[in-house]
Amino acid sequence: AKDQYRVSLAFRRFATWQSFRDNVVTQKRILTRTYGRACYPNVLMFDFFMPLRNEEYLRTALDALFYKDTIKFRLKTIPQSHLEKHFTPKNEGQELHLERICDWIGERFVGYSISHVSGRFRVRELCTKQQVLDAAAKHSERYLVDETTAIVRFIFPCKGAQEATKDCAAGNLEVMDAFEKEADLIRWVFEKLFVQSVLEVVNGEDEIWLLESGMRSQLHIFQAAD
Repeated sequence: AKDQYRVSLAFRRFATWQSFRDNVVTQKRILTRTYGRACYPNVLMFDFFMPLRNEEYLRTALDALFYKDTIKFRLKTIPQSHLEKHFTPKNEGQELHLERICDWIGERFVGYSISHVSGRFRVRELCTKQQVLDAAAKHSERYLVDETTAIVRFIFPCKGAQEATKDCAAGNLEVMDAFEKEADLIRWVFEKLFVQSVLEVVNGEDEIWLLESGMRSQLHIFQAAD
């Protein structure tokens, strides 16, 4: 109809004249952005489960891995033969070899997320209600413990060529094998850098759980040796 207009939902954010004036009228800005989609058919996801009291130490250790010099330092603690087995040298010196590995890591690790969940756990062998009541009366022993758990999540997409998605879906064995090799390399790097960093700073826990999902689903449980 005449004098009727259809307004994009993008303007819903500017419900008052002041917000509309300040953000639209007086500024040259793009209200909406166009997004393209990149699809990664093969993804690895790792979730650490640990008590909340370790979160501060954990953040400190993981945040250090945002910096190239820290990554290089940790890579140098790995035997050179192991590095060369997983990252074959290309007629380059040791320093350039480390630079290339750092670049590979930098393309795949850009951050992590932490969420908090409330849980309840049994800390003794399975008992009847009466056994629990008797033990509590005699020794003040706790049977159930409420604890907030920090879940630290890492997501690593396998950086295959975008056109490889169709080939993988079509059962192209060569492409699928390339994805598996990259996934194994991601697991190895994650073990050497991230898992070791976590195990070094987490103290006093009997067990640390690491859940892997995506291309492979498995639970890793790290248990204290003593």
